[in-house]
Amino acid sequence: MTTAWNKSLFLKQALATIGLALVLSLALSGLKAYDTLGHEPQRIRAEFNQVLTLVEQPLAQALFRYDQASAQQQASSLLYHPAIERVLILDENQTFFAQAKAATELAKIDEDWVSELLPSELSVSRQLAFPGRDAALGFVVLELDESYLAMQILRQNGQLLIQNLVKDVLLACLLSLLFYVLITRPVKQLTQAISKVDETQNVQMPNVFSRWHSHDELGHLQAEFSQMWRRMNGALEDLDHSHQHAKAMIKHAADGILVLNSELTIMVANEAVEVLLNRSAQALKGQHITALNHPDFWQVFEQNLQTLALDKVMTLETSFEGAQQRVPVEIRTTKYSVHDQVETVLLIRDLSERKEAQNRINRLSFYDSLTHLPNRTLVTEQLQKTIARLDGATSGALILLDLDRFKTINDALGHNIGDQLLVKLVDDLLPLVPPNTTFARIGGDEFVFLWEQVRGKAEEHNVAIANFIQRVLYECSKVKEVAGHELHVTASLGISFFDRQAESPDEVLRQADTALYQAKAMGRNTFVFFQQDMQRMSDARLRIERALHRALEQQEFEVYYQPQLDSFGHLIGAEALLRWHSQELGAVSPVEFIPVAEDIGLISEISNWVMYQAMQQVMQWSQAGLWQDSWRISINVSPVQFSQQDLVHDVESALAKTGLPATLLDLEITENMLMSNIDMAISKMTQIRRLGVSLSVDDFGTGYSSLRYLKDLPIDRLKIDQSFIRELSADNNSETIVRAVIAMGHALHLNVLAEGVETLAHFERLNAMGCYTYQGFYFSRPISAQGFTNYCRKQTQLV
Repeated sequence: MTTAWNKSLFLKQALATIGLALVLSLALSGLKAYDTLGHEPQRIRAEFNQVLTLVEQPLAQALFRYDQASAQQQASSLLYHPAIERVLILDENQTFFAQAKAATELAKIDEDWVSELLPSELSVSRQLAFPGRDAALGFVVLELDESYLAMQILRQNGQLLIQNLVKDVLLACLLSLLFYVLITRPVKQLTQAISKVDETQNVQMPNVFSRWHSHDELGHLQAEFSQMWRRMNGALEDLDHSHQHAKAMIKHAADGILVLNSELTIMVANEAVEVLLNRSAQALKGQHITALNHPDFWQVFEQNLQTLALDKVMTLETSFEGAQQRVPVEIRTTKYSVHDQVETVLLIRDLSERKEAQNRINRLSFYDSLTHLPNRTLVTEQLQKTIARLDGATSGALILLDLDRFKTINDALGHNIGDQLLVKLVDDLLPLVPPNTTFARIGGDEFVFLWEQVRGKAEEHNVAIANFIQRVLYECSKVKEVAGHELHVTASLGISFFDRQAESPDEVLRQADTALYQAKAMGRNTFVFFQQDMQRMSDARLRIERALHRALEQQEFEVYYQPQLDSFGHLIGAEALLRWHSQELGAVSPVEFIPVAEDIGLISEISNWVMYQAMQQVMQWSQAGLWQDSWRISINVSPVQFSQQDLVHDVESALAKTGLPATLLDLEITENMLMSNIDMAISKMTQIRRLGVSLSVDDFGTGYSSLRYLKDLPIDRLKIDQSFIRELSADNNSETIVRAVIAMGHALHLNVLAEGVETLAHFERLNAMGCYTYQGFYFSRPISAQGFTNYCRKQTQLV
């Protein structure tokens, strides 16, 4: 029950102080009284001895004179003191002489009290004598009223007790008041201020509190509480932020979250779980976990959960019945203890995207993203499985297809057109693929047909294989309409038969690649079956590839120059020809290494190096006066180099670096190179002509150029291919072609130069036909820069 005593600290303190003051006052007064009683008989005797001192002389004289009346008078004078009950005067023989007795008898107190207060009888006596004499005259005896004295002792001690009590109570009240002013009231003010404080304030105290208590313990208490309040508010804000953050994380988590109690009843479910289970969180709360989809799964889950240790993780996969389809999920489960209660949290992750990503990765890993055909990895695995399945009586075949000069089209028209051409080609070839045959893309323009089982003998004359190859070649050679372009493309194929004795899929692929290389070497647009002796050629090609990568760095290339002359034997220029003196392979023919350089992508770098070296050398000859301004240095442009968009920039840059006048340069472009994309070729050749550079069509007559386009080409010269010149005297058809080319060149106002002039007969016959410029062994073989320097000096001397 609440009372004023319980509510007021001041009242408690005041009552405690007064009570303590009373107890102390009584105790001290008691001790004082006890001490007084112990000394009271002595005090009384001392007091009445002083009284006797007053009458000692008069009584001594009265005894000396034996004056009883005077003695009686002196004795009666002593009765003024209420405590003296009787005065007795005796002579020297202690015989009664005189006495006086109190007339009235005072009030008595109980003799027990008297005996307690004055434990011994009190009487005072003194011998009477003259001063200076020892002889006694008599004695005076005072009989005291012990009851009266006891009463006086009680009265005096009672008054003293009352005084002490009043004094101590007043002092206690003053102390209580002071305590109230100094402590209780400030504490009350502090309590009131604390009760009014809010989350954003410090403890605000009255000014008087701050003035009196700013530096004492109460001030420190107020400061500490303010600081504690701020810390507590900060902690509460952090706690609230953490709580809100945790709620937001659970609510907006991408993974579903279920929290179960020890009975496996759902307590918490977030929004992601609602989507996964197609049920509201409200409906899920309070449900047992086994009430969800697939009760069998949850029963197994419950069994596994019983054996799961605290703070360990268990991962399971299942699927939920979603709104539209089944959703694969991963459930990560862990148990933990909170306030001695075991709870379980389930993190449920939708695996749909992961499964789709895995499928996508699988497609990217095993299928070509452009054509959607199997890629090298998948066809290699399939080849491995095929080899393992073959028995001793069966065999398979691997057909490797590579498009001819696809890079030229790709570089000329862009990769987008090249990609569309590949897709178009695949669409055309897919209907030709027989059952149990894998059609795959293993590189840029390389494809594979894997025949898992070949019917008939594994040889070149296998009818099924031969018919399939012919259909593939025919389909590839058809004109392809791609983005408004009519594109001509052919294919080369290499075929390798294999059985279960095959060393590895890589070995089979290498054999097919070797056969493919032979098909390329045979002029392309054909097929070759792998033969064992081809391996040596493949190894030789591999050595050339390795050596080519080092050739430029080690400066193994050298530019040779073959003179070009007119019918009078005068020098009109030269053709720059590349020669390779390999430290590993020795002298390598351009016929051998140029196709390899084209295949491995080094031809552009090599061609640019040749162009720069030749132009630099001609500039040196010109500065030395050995090269005349009317001469031209002819430099071959490779198909890859011509298809590149920066060809014009490369030519212009080389002219600028070497300082060679553009009029001294002649670029030779093959006929087939022009016809791959005539519009692009005309545009690029026009830009080159604007630089002042001359242009020649090399190997004219060997390609399939259209005469309709020839008249539009910005060219200066036609070069008759040496194959026609060699057969000039033995083949009438060759002579007819040469005559036609010469006539056409004259009609188009073009210079005509014959290559491969090796004999006097060739020279005389060409001269008779109207061809007046030549190049060939009859005049000079290709010679080094120093050799050509000497040749120029001889020409200068002849002139």
